Parts: sequence; C-alpha cells; structure tokens
Amino acid sequence: MTSLPQFTELDRLTSDEVEALRDLFCACADLRHELRSADALGHRVYHSLNNTERYTEGQRYTRHAGALLELDQITVDYQIAVENVAWRHVSACVVLATALLDRLATNAPGLSAEDLQKLTAEPWVSTLCAALSIPGERLLPRCSGGPLDHFELDRKKMLIHAESLGGRNVAEGGLDFVMTEATTGGPFGDMEPWFVWADHLVGQEISYYGRSTPS
Repeated sequence: MTSLPQFTELDRLTSDEVEALRDLFCACADLRHELRSADALGHRVYHSLNNTERYTEGQRYTRHAGALLELDQITVDYQIAVENVAWRHVSACVVLATALLDRLATNAPGLSAEDLQKLTAEPWVSTLCAALSIPGERLLPRCSGGPLDHFELDRKKMLIHAESLGGRNVAEGGLDFVMTEATTGGPFGDMEPWFVWADHLVGQEISYYGRSTPS
C-alpha cells in the first residue's frame, strides 16, 4: 500500500468487483498510515510522561504529570479505536482479494453484488482462516518454483497468525466470531503483516491475474 495499484486494467474482473476492491484497498491504505501516526503519537506521549514523572517525583505540584497521564490514556484509547477500524477493513480486504483470485483461477462467474457486500464486511475469524487455507497452487495457476514457494511460506505464516487470534476459541473448536466484537484492548498485535499481505494480494497477484494480457 506504499503505492496504489492501477485498477483500470483489470478486465477479467467485473466493474462491481473492481469498485469493491478499490474502495476497500484504499481504505486500508489510509488506515495503515493513520495507525502508524497513532502509534507514533502514543510513543511520544508515553516518553514525555516518563520524563515528567522523574522530575516531579516527591514534589507537591504534579499537574504536569497529571495532564500527560490523562493524555496518555487518550492516546491509548485512540490507538485501540484506530486498530479496531483497521482490523475490520484489512481482514475483509484479505478475504475479498483471496475470493477474487480463486474466482479468476477457476474462471468462475463474477461475484454478485450481494456476495461483494458480504465479502467487504468484517469476516468471522473462521472465514479469514478458510481464505488463508487455500493453497497457492490453486490461487496462482501460472505461478511455480521460487515465487510460489515464497507465496506459500507467507500464506502459512498468516494462517498461523489468524488462528492465534482466536486464543482459547481455537482449542474449543470455534472461530465463528469477529475479533472487534469478541475482544477488547488491542488484541491484534503487530498489524503491519496484515497490511503487507493485503498489499501483496491486490498490488501484485490481482494486478497480474486480473488482466487478460498480463505485463
């Protein structure tokens, strides 16, 4: 998502599919930048608070430290809020992009508007895991050798990550829930790999397989 792919040459996708993919992918690009900004703001306030608490320790007047403590909590709340919004969109982007690659690989008919509405909403963790379980041999029929091996290595890493998000629910055999409703307080860990994977699926694989004459 460092540079937006061209969505004008994906002639193997329907216009509705291109519109849905572009809309979701661009949302992820903005949310990725916003999450980085929120993280940077949180770190800055946290370090300012630590420095202030050192010089105010034992002093009678600690309004400075108190103000930064309040600000620190505000930035934490904001980080969590941005992370929740980012997760809903990047997980959906991974599911949508995978579904489109699978359709292209099998020459199936275009996805309906109803299907696209479902695929652009936050998926259940089970749906995300199912998408990440589809092997590269099926999704990328023209790919082989090293590039396919690299794709498979990354795909399996993302699947392990997705399954770990379920925590105890995996052991109990259930992943039919959405993360933003089932957990609170920054449950996702480092989200950068998810943005990278969505970027790879859309910016490289769909940009290639979505064309009748790939460059």
